[in-house]
Amino acid sequence: MWLRVLLVLAVASFVTGIARAQAPPPAFFEGRSNDELRALARDPHNDVLLRRTAATKLVLTLADAGQFDAAEAAGREFAKNVDARAITHIKAVRRRSDVNVVALLALGGVLGVAVLALVAARRRLKGAVAAVRRIAPVVAFFLVNLGLVGGYLASGYENGSPVPFLVLTALMLPLLVLFRVWSAVGSPHVAARAGRASAAVAATLALGFLVVEHVNPSYLEGFGL
Repeated sequence: MWLRVLLVLAVASFVTGIARAQAPPPAFFEGRSNDELRALARDPHNDVLLRRTAATKLVLTLADAGQFDAAEAAGREFAKNVDARAITHIKAVRRRSDVNVVALLALGGVLGVAVLALVAARRRLKGAVAAVRRIAPVVAFFLVNLGLVGGYLASGYENGSPVPFLVLTALMLPLLVLFRVWSAVGSPHVAARAGRASAAVAATLALGFLVVEHVNPSYLEGFGL
């Protein structure tokens, strides 16, 4: 008799422990400050999954806010009870932040140089209109393929979205016109043409990164960002 009672109590205790060890829903952490998350992660009276989830949420929140040093410090503080993916996330977001700075500098630098070149050659800008008209069909074909075809292919993947391609297409149109006008009024020497081509590639890559980062940064995860 007593053996059965003890067995029932043991099973009930085991089941209750599992129920208590279940991680709380995401809504439980919504609106909580970093100090509150840290307190939940430190409290020894909370079950291990609650402390683990709170610590992970704290690290991710700090990293996404750009507080990389604080996120790494929190990762070290709760190293024994934090999701390893949160530590990887810190490194990825830090790299993404560094690339963001480089992209902004590259895009701003190229646009600045291009505008200065056009101002210096403003007397020849009227002649550049014909050059833009000549490449209009090529530009249209390129943009249609980029926006529609690229967007269609992206939407075929799980959680994929055509929005980044559509936004990039809209922003590429004035950029392509600017580069074509710059080419038309710029120096015809090989070195100058190579420099403009390199600048165009750099600006296009920078713009593409910035668009994806702001519209759907999940696409950057495959690049470790």
